[in-house]
Amino acid sequence: MSARALLGAVALACAASVAPGYAGEAEWKVLAQQAQLHLARGNLEQAMLFARQALEEARTTFGEGHANTAASLNDLGRVLHFSGRFDEAEVLYRRAAGLREKLFGRDGAATAFTLQNLAAVLDARGGHAEAEKLHRRVLGVFEKTFGAEHANTAAALHGLGSSLLAQGKLREAEATLRRALALKEKLFGPGSLTTGHTLKNLALALETLGQKKEAEALRRRAEAALR
Repeated sequence: MSARALLGAVALACAASVAPGYAGEAEWKVLAQQAQLHLARGNLEQAMLFARQALEEARTTFGEGHANTAASLNDLGRVLHFSGRFDEAEVLYRRAAGLREKLFGRDGAATAFTLQNLAAVLDARGGHAEAEKLHRRVLGVFEKTFGAEHANTAAALHGLGSSLLAQGKLREAEATLRRALALKEKLFGPGSLTTGHTLKNLALALETLGQKKEAEALRRRAEAALR
């Protein structure tokens, strides 16, 4: 059964509530929301179905160069990313990033969010050198746009630190991950799941540097947070 059929009365209600010229936009919104909802719930097959339909609807309703089409490219890329289909995700992230840069500028927040996704998939594929450059770019945009103590900035610091760690740039990784950890502890608390991920990576950096005692203490904290 197609995503359109699955939408049923919801899509019909949305289309009926707006002028005919905007029915496609209403349906795209429902499809995009369903894709995000299923992804958040871990229903990857359903998320893929809705994300593909949302992208098709965006292209038909808005055109290839529209912001909503860029959003759908990014969303489908995320589903592919979480499904472990990194090659396909990379292609879509690159297309979404190029379109968002054209629409919102090189330093636009929307551009940076897609670049952050692209950096993550590059790290997953072992492309750490390019990923590092993208993480640095994202961090600069987030610090300027959201401020030095925002959750998005903390995520960018974690991404950069993790990419540095993967390349064996241990001292810089340590410094960056310490910044990420301090900010996450402040924003989310010392025992949060997101704090646990940074604790784990910082512990690995410190262990590799020979700082065994602190590394073990952080590892225990990470294990508790990630349970």
